[in-house]
Amino acid sequence: MVGSAQYGLSSPWDCSVYAVRVPQGLVLVDTGAGTGEDEIVANLAEDFPGVPVMGAILTHSHMDHAGGADGLRQRLGCEIAAPQVSREILELGDEKRSGLQQARERGGYPPTLCMKAYAVDKVFCADVEFQLGGQTWRPVHVRGHSHDSFCLTTRIAGKRACFSGDVVFYGGVLGVINSWDSGMQGYVEDLPRLGELGVDMLLPGHGMFTLKGGQRSIDAAIQALRSGFLPAQIGQGAAIFL
Repeated sequence: MVGSAQYGLSSPWDCSVYAVRVPQGLVLVDTGAGTGEDEIVANLAEDFPGVPVMGAILTHSHMDHAGGADGLRQRLGCEIAAPQVSREILELGDEKRSGLQQARERGGYPPTLCMKAYAVDKVFCADVEFQLGGQTWRPVHVRGHSHDSFCLTTRIAGKRACFSGDVVFYGGVLGVINSWDSGMQGYVEDLPRLGELGVDMLLPGHGMFTLKGGQRSIDAAIQALRSGFLPAQIGQGAAIFL
């Protein structure tokens, strides 16, 4: 982890930013909001001196995950990979469809924080594996937190890792928020796609992560949906993550 608001690694508006050692160097998963670039670059230099960053993969277009992509690309010389469904939002800098406008009006972001349009170098689609940095990544589209949310699975040191963005968090907490494209119906239809993956490492965009038994958190949320009850949601009691 090279960036995070909760762990005090970068900006107060950053998600957890992960750096993965891959055959050709490093790949970042998510990039923060663009306000913690100095800290993220410094952490990379300290943890991986001299190792090039080949790319950054975005899980979705929300500001805390995607706002820093272009700035880091300019500083690190990496390419940006994003969901096909997110591409137009990012390339237009669409603050309404990205959710930034509504979140800023509610006080979630400072009024001066704006979304800058930038080009996406590589797009990916649901369940179509792609290569970045010499590493194979499998994207799984799970609506519910947002219409363009993806989880990314890959192998790290022989273990199956799932970078879950804001789809599912440790303990089976889900990411429904008060936004135009967030709701339980997406989860009901899509969350079962994460079942039976045998996930070891669950690495979400906020909060606790685990390096063993990550599938238990995913399966807990799936089971709650099947039993007719709503799983815990971010923003409820101990599940608050910002």
